[in-house]
Amino acid sequence: MRFYSVVAALGLTFQAASAQTPTATVLARAAQLTKEKKYESAFEVLDKADPKNLQPELLLAKEKLVLENYLMSMGHQAFGLRDLAPGETVEKLRGREGDYSMHMLNLPLELNRLQRKHPTNYALSKGLGDYWYAVLSCGCGEQDKPEEQKQDLVLRYYNAAHAHGLGDYTSYFGVGYVQLLRDQFAPATVAFTKSVALKADYPNSHYNLAYALWLQKKSAEGVAHAKAAYDLYVDEPRRRADAARMLGMLQEQQQKPAEAKAAYQQSLALNPQDTPAMLGMLRLAVAAHSPDAPSWAAKLYQLNPADDQMFSDIMDIYQNNNQWVEAEGFFSSQLPTAPKEAAPQGLLHFYVAILNMQLKRPQQARPHFLEARKQLATVMKPDNPAMQLIEKGLAESK
Repeated sequence: MRFYSVVAALGLTFQAASAQTPTATVLARAAQLTKEKKYESAFEVLDKADPKNLQPELLLAKEKLVLENYLMSMGHQAFGLRDLAPGETVEKLRGREGDYSMHMLNLPLELNRLQRKHPTNYALSKGLGDYWYAVLSCGCGEQDKPEEQKQDLVLRYYNAAHAHGLGDYTSYFGVGYVQLLRDQFAPATVAFTKSVALKADYPNSHYNLAYALWLQKKSAEGVAHAKAAYDLYVDEPRRRADAARMLGMLQEQQQKPAEAKAAYQQSLALNPQDTPAMLGMLRLAVAAHSPDAPSWAAKLYQLNPADDQMFSDIMDIYQNNNQWVEAEGFFSSQLPTAPKEAAPQGLLHFYVAILNMQLKRPQQARPHFLEARKQLATVMKPDNPAMQLIEKGLAESK
């Protein structure tokens, strides 16, 4: 199941200076240039005012600028920026070849150095949290550090900032994101709830909060957040489809099949090949003994007939409803039109054989075990669990 990370608008917090100070003037000028999408020019204004990164406010402004608006990153310690032309966006240009000005900025080194000098400036802690969260979520820097260490650093610095009243919706989201990664669903719910309270129109917080609540079987509480995410993802069809599917999962968990079906259909209208939504439709159809069940199973199977996980998912749904005959009937119906390659042929015969054994029909199972062995031996090693099950099945079906 997908859950979302913050990919922009890190919203770094820094202590605002008096409007009369040179620092405030520099920050205002850089902010105006950023608003005009003149990101290279904005960085030059900040760097000219503080080339050695001695002022916390200006370093944090540099961090915000590069993390939000870089077009190319080298290990997240060198950032490519450019003044954009009308109609250009960071989202469309990021990662593509182009003419950028590269700026070296070792953020953890510089932020830690300033934090040692200003130990009570917890905006620097938040800045460090923003850096480590950006690295964790994009997978584009600090490759020598394990993921768990990056997660620890996100929590360490964000929690320090939060303890001193410097949290914002992105930092609470970052804490919730790490806690989801660690299967800490209740604490994640608290963090996402705070994120939503601080910015009610940020869809990722609503979506992930709904997901965390679903994981805790608190689906009634999650419905409003799934609906909010759907409404807020108005310009992002794929994410809107995910939010509709999340709503379907919540409704299904509440045993409201009609509402769940409507939500899954809404999701598939936006993303017709969304596997989790299709699995939801199959679950509902099988549970209701609907004649639509084989067609949903076929749609899933046809996504990738060589995917063992797809076979397993389909069979699990039938098995959970004690519909072994229907499962065997579905897989057998695919034999005439299955792709002729070894993997799809072998897997299909393997599952037909397993289901016939479950139905206590060893004689019908045996030829499928033999064909499965013939096909899968060309793509699997002998110690593969599937090959071992085939040998066991052949022994038991003599």
